[in-house]
Amino acid sequence: MHRLLIANYIKQIKKDDIYNFGILNNIKLSSEEIDILYHYLNNYWEELLYGNARGVFSKMEKEFEKDKFLKIKNLFEEYFNKYQNFL
Repeated sequence: MHRLLIANYIKQIKKDDIYNFGILNNIKLSSEEIDILYHYLNNYWEELLYGNARGVFSKMEKEFEKDKFLKIKNLFEEYFNKYQNFL
């Protein structure tokens, strides 16, 4: 049941949502970086939440500046740890 709710939520996320979430968390994303995150979010969300997040981040790491990538990864880990019991 949780996966269905999460899947429906992910389908509703817009690129503006990614941009605004980044700004709220002190991560300024270019339109290309937003496109990359949008792609990974829509295509790899199950791996990120239930499978091989390390593998996904390994692929993603090549597409961002190191500092920005670390901020994104740390933000994911913070929220994942905070809400892990609800997944």
